[in-house]
Amino acid sequence: MNMRRVLTGTVVLGVLANAIDYVLYNYVIASWYNTLPFMNPEPAMMWLIIGDFAAAFMLMLAWDKVGAVFGSGQKAGFTFGLWAGAFASFPAILFWQIQITGFPYALAWKTIVVSVLWYGVLGAVAAMLDGKQG
Repeated sequence: MNMRRVLTGTVVLGVLANAIDYVLYNYVIASWYNTLPFMNPEPAMMWLIIGDFAAAFMLMLAWDKVGAVFGSGQKAGFTFGLWAGAFASFPAILFWQIQITGFPYALAWKTIVVSVLWYGVLGAVAAMLDGKQG
């Protein structure tokens, strides 16, 4: 394991993930959630930031361990990220509509798609940090 690459990638991906989330959840998809009565209108920002860095760390660990299976370069990283996003979000988010009263089924699917794409982008950047081109 290349711990230096994992930690460097964690910092870069963590910053990127937080920037993407800021734009997504404040502008792009804010309307998806702001009408749900059970959503916290002012979540503890510290935990959202830490959560993105934790996701970045786990993604970098996975890329370090199995990324070579997907090849090298940004396309391989994007594909890896899509798969990682699918494993991280499906079916857990789909179950939200079963377990959380008032969580719409369609919103669960939208959230899964956004999550998978989010991981795809981070996977592409993880591959770019590798410096190997496919």
